[in-house]
Amino acid sequence: MNQPLTAEQVDFFRDNGYLILRKVLDPELMAQTRDAWWDVAPPELKRDDPETWVGAFADSRYTLKYRDRSFEPWMIGLLYGNPELQAVAKQLLGPELKVPERIRGIYCVFPDTDKQPRPAHFHVDAHAFHLGVVGYVDDVPPDGGGFTVWPGSHKHFYHRFKTAYTFNPLDENKEVQDREAWQAVQKIAPVHTYGSAGDVVLWHHRMGHGAGHNRSSQVRQAVLYDFCRADLDTVQDEPPPDDMWRDWPGINGG
Repeated sequence: MNQPLTAEQVDFFRDNGYLILRKVLDPELMAQTRDAWWDVAPPELKRDDPETWVGAFADSRYTLKYRDRSFEPWMIGLLYGNPELQAVAKQLLGPELKVPERIRGIYCVFPDTDKQPRPAHFHVDAHAFHLGVVGYVDDVPPDGGGFTVWPGSHKHFYHRFKTAYTFNPLDENKEVQDREAWQAVQKIAPVHTYGSAGDVVLWHHRMGHGAGHNRSSQVRQAVLYDFCRADLDTVQDEPPPDDMWRDWPGINGG
């Protein structure tokens, strides 16, 4: 069976903690996704008037997360049900994947009235999963609020938690070590991803990441999902193994 990712792509993901794939998502499902959130957008936001988008949701760092329809089959099908993404996840994680009841939802980043670039900030997600996916359902230009990653940060953070997947930072006697990890990641130049509708960003669950500053004239529209191995609930509270790729046979060669 042919593997969807090349050896070079697997190596890039292992070393950097993220990978961009182009033109993966179904155009009809992307259009349905765009329609879904515009149908519930506040009335002051006019879909055909970009001037009404600027500065929206400033009190939430110019972001809107719409989750109300994330359990519907077409929304699950956009990412989890995508054949290419399924094949990639099984190549990396093995054939048994957890079947979701929902995805994360539609995450939008609105144009900022402040056109000066601001410092990028990262965080590590608190919930347990393996392989994150950010799917762009509309074009995202450079400086358009794209998903931002700190390459290699997954290797700094992986052993800074008591458990392999849940958010359980090391105790106080490791405080200096933790602080050193965060300071090391702060020295990494972030990558602000961008691309066309249908592009996706894959990322490791301990990756430092954040939403980029949207200095463009359009709304960044993305849909997020987390691929998980079927045995996640069993192993998520175990200590992180020495080999951070133990549960990734497509990277470990298992």
